[in-house]
Amino acid sequence: MTSSPAHHRPSEGPDPRPLAVLLHSRQPLTTDPAATFDPARWETVVLTDADGGADAVMREDAPGGAPAVHRAPRDTWAAEIRRLAGGRAVQIVTNDEYCLISCADLRAEFGLPVRHPARPAHYIDKVLMKERLAAAGVRVPRFLALTEGVPEPGAGLALVTGTIGLPAVVKPRREANSRGVAILRTEPELRDWLAGHRGEQGWQVEEFLDGTFHHVNSLVRDGVPTPVQTGTYLGPLLDLPDGRRLGGWTVPYDSELSCRAHELNRAVVAALGAEGAFVVHTEFAVNGDGELVVVEVAGRAPGALVSELARLHAGLNLEEANLALQADLPVPEPHPTGVQAAWVWIPVMPGERYRHTPETTGKQLVHVRRAARRTHTGTSGALGVSVLLWHTDPDVLAADVRTAATAAWCGA
Repeated sequence: MTSSPAHHRPSEGPDPRPLAVLLHSRQPLTTDPAATFDPARWETVVLTDADGGADAVMREDAPGGAPAVHRAPRDTWAAEIRRLAGGRAVQIVTNDEYCLISCADLRAEFGLPVRHPARPAHYIDKVLMKERLAAAGVRVPRFLALTEGVPEPGAGLALVTGTIGLPAVVKPRREANSRGVAILRTEPELRDWLAGHRGEQGWQVEEFLDGTFHHVNSLVRDGVPTPVQTGTYLGPLLDLPDGRRLGGWTVPYDSELSCRAHELNRAVVAALGAEGAFVVHTEFAVNGDGELVVVEVAGRAPGALVSELARLHAGLNLEEANLALQADLPVPEPHPTGVQAAWVWIPVMPGERYRHTPETTGKQLVHVRRAARRTHTGTSGALGVSVLLWHTDPDVLAADVRTAATAAWCGA
């Protein structure tokens, strides 16, 4: 068990403030915990089973500083929370996909109200998720659960091509942030993947969707989803190590797509479970027939800069809102601010470094990551520059996104 110093700790005597415990394992915080848990009213700590201290639990471009970080094996978290609380009132919260079930279990153990979806697995396990959505009449990709493990290449090739076809998308049943996701376009690619994963458990294969990709976010309270924002992605959130630029932008509140997306999110929440108080993030595609096809759902705030887009576009940061909902703290009502916002992530490739920031018409906030501050020595691309853009005119924002997505930010 290890810890790092707290940023806000009384100099003497027992701490009278209640304790906020933020659980962490793999997904770093993207916002300052003090924005949710006022240091004058709360002592806040991060409890993690990961190595790395504050650098592991806070994303590099997150504002503010990390609270005290305590590392302990997950099976000792309950005892560690009791030790840290010392008899004080406690709240246990998370925005880490890999801690949602543990957080729900610990909240129950400490007698705290249900805040996460009552059945978190419906929002985590991609097969259970699609089964429930399909049963409720929500369109999902055709999918194949490899329940007996990844088959040997001969049988697997026939199975996948006969039920899903090519191209196909392979995904772990329980992962986040596109970990392990691959698009297999040809039979040799499929055969190689099957050979490389033969016998492994926890995989599924699904239909490749040829369309535009989007997301929709809502607050869920007392079983009712409240719309926050809809967005469009530059493309699939894959292949940054190979040089793809990732990003997306908000969609106006009164657009047809936004209205349809929020109706979709209501159906998603009804199918997967609306008990609790949490943020729901649904990713979907619009195919050539105009259908909205659900790709992924998360019972937490989204990653990248999507939570920050919501602050500009709807008046609240989604990650801060998700933490506050769990702790029964006030959350602003989302409302159209008149601002449209976008994010773009620029990879830095081996042998490159950050060189310049292109001019844009609207406002921008640029963070050059450590990987791009000097020549990148890795063997593949890494996130080099994080860009936040905003403007009241959607056409101006669209032009700025095109600039950010095509300019030469990095070079040799």
